[in-house]
Amino acid sequence: MLAWFRRRRRHRILEDPFPEALRKALHRDAALWRVLSDEERRRLEDDLRVFMAERTWEPCGGLDLTQERKALIAALACVLTLGRSVDAFGHVRTILVYPDRYMAPEAEEDDLGVVTESLEDREGEAWERGQVVLSWADLRQDARNLNGRNLVLHEFAHQLDLLDFLAAARPVDAGERDTHARWARVLTQTHALLNELDQKGRRDPVLDTYGAEDASETFAVATEAFFERPRRLGQFHPDLYRVLSEYYNQDPAARMEQESGGTGERGQETVQIKAKDVKKKSRRKSAKVRDFNK
Repeated sequence: MLAWFRRRRRHRILEDPFPEALRKALHRDAALWRVLSDEERRRLEDDLRVFMAERTWEPCGGLDLTQERKALIAALACVLTLGRSVDAFGHVRTILVYPDRYMAPEAEEDDLGVVTESLEDREGEAWERGQVVLSWADLRQDARNLNGRNLVLHEFAHQLDLLDFLAAARPVDAGERDTHARWARVLTQTHALLNELDQKGRRDPVLDTYGAEDASETFAVATEAFFERPRRLGQFHPDLYRVLSEYYNQDPAARMEQESGGTGERGQETVQIKAKDVKKKSRRKSAKVRDFNK
């Protein structure tokens, strides 16, 4: 019965044509939108409207959270589920958006058990109970470029965390067990590599150093690179690219090659990145937050 009501509600959401004003805004503001095929854009237009309607949106700090702004966030989030179903975000209930970076409480415990509390400057965070918090200024800047840095992809990747999936999965046969073991092994190895590079003060040629924080952050920064710099990720981390392609059921490298007319990812970046849009050098201040009060 609940499934019937959901189908009926979604039919109503999608019965009107997609607003042309939103389509133009997405083409203007989202570099990822421009590399999708026409078929993928049509699918995304439906998915993002369902996503927008089924979430609670909370503007913070006086932000005017317009339909265009919601659509940009929803479109980028739903790129992650183009190869699956938007229902993968069924547990995500609330999206809070600040005008810019915001301060959030942080508590750290040392080896002696002493807890130090402080305020931390953040761009975004993802809560296990289905909340995502975003900085509009940062996500808007990231959305304009294909440089492997995208706040929305990062935070919503936390909501689709591969390690959480593997922990909950019940493989149906030996083949699936082997696949899941390979996914976990590749992600663990990638995190170890990033951690080693970070300890030596070196950088990976494609993955953000913030991925060294833990395996969940490795998955999130890898997701950013997978969708925005897929050919480069495949060049330097072929096993990781394969894992993400299987998990997301997408092949962004092939998509980008086709849409660029053979110029490939580098050609896309040349078109999309303006001189003033320089990639930030500082680490992403984001977090996946575990809620121990649930």
